Amino acid sequence: MKLAITVVLAILSFPLFGNDGVYLTRGGLIYPTKETKIALNKEILSFTVSAGICQVNIHFEFNNPENLERKLLIGFQAPAATGDVPDEMNNINQIFNFCILKDEQILPYKIKMAECEDCELKEMNELRFSQFSLGVFVYLFDVTFKPGINKINHSYSFPASSNVSIDQFYSYILTTGAKWANGKIKDLTVQVDMGANKYFYVSDIFGQKADWSIIGSGKVTGKRFDYGEDTGRMVRIISGKLQIGIKDFNPAHNIEFGIINEDSFISTPTDWKEIKIDNIIGLSRLTLEGNYSKEELKLLRNTVYAQYGYAFKSKDLQDYFSQFEWYMPDPNLAMEHIVLTEKENKFIAEIVKKEKE
Repeated sequence: MKLAITVVLAILSFPLFGNDGVYLTRGGLIYPTKETKIALNKEILSFTVSAGICQVNIHFEFNNPENLERKLLIGFQAPAATGDVPDEMNNINQIFNFCILKDEQILPYKIKMAECEDCELKEMNELRFSQFSLGVFVYLFDVTFKPGINKINHSYSFPASSNVSIDQFYSYILTTGAKWANGKIKDLTVQVDMGANKYFYVSDIFGQKADWSIIGSGKVTGKRFDYGEDTGRMVRIISGKLQIGIKDFNPAHNIEFGIINEDSFISTPTDWKEIKIDNIIGLSRLTLEGNYSKEELKLLRNTVYAQYGYAFKSKDLQDYFSQFEWYMPDPNLAMEHIVLTEKENKFIAEIVKKEKE
């Protein structure tokens, strides 16, 4: 998994992503293959994040153009955890609640281990991974494709990854969609629900024909930042979720989305130029690091309320926060209706104390 904008080894990283594809087995080895007849007509890919856990639900519709049933081996690969984690963590499969449904029937699967994506499959107790000897957990299951449309539902959960630059990120391998017949996903819908009052990024990999929209309240901003080979597009949600729709999509890149800074909508990746010339000031980790002027303390304190959508009455605060696309003031939101977290309350109390000195 890519570690976006990482310049040192990640403090904690769970590179959890799924690799669904057609496989052949040869003497204990599995090899991804390109399916030439069965096409992926529709994929509805839904991500729901809560408390650092991502629930993935996928609805597939495959078309088998032949008049005969075809039985294919499907493999789902989940890499072991990497980064500065104990060996015990490397040997714990982070995927859980794994389920495959075909014709409303739960399909049986087997979990194997392998030292690489194309290595020999081993039983769960035959290998031991470490930071210096990583591997993958492999789910194997058979699917019988009847003539015509075949509907398959797939679901699982996994925890967030993190690194020195991004607090939470989640990945999904989409490129295997190009391994089915025609090399395209005929109709793709991606939904990302990060919860209420969030500012997050999503890989901008879908091209100009994709329709980005909000189901609920919020907006897709024009703010972007580069990470690795891809660009993240920033999305502001008051309540609801993001939906991306695209037809005849040839997936050349994988999906990544996440939250850069859990405490602040202002971050180095998205606002580096303005931060560098001291035009804006960020919350960092809700800690007061260094000396601040009274004006800076005022901005820090009110940034907390701005992120909840408070509509300021003073012109100086209106002017300052209006420069941010994430700021969506709600004239109906009263200060007493904002419920701060314990961490935010403590931070504001510390600022108020400084302002009185």
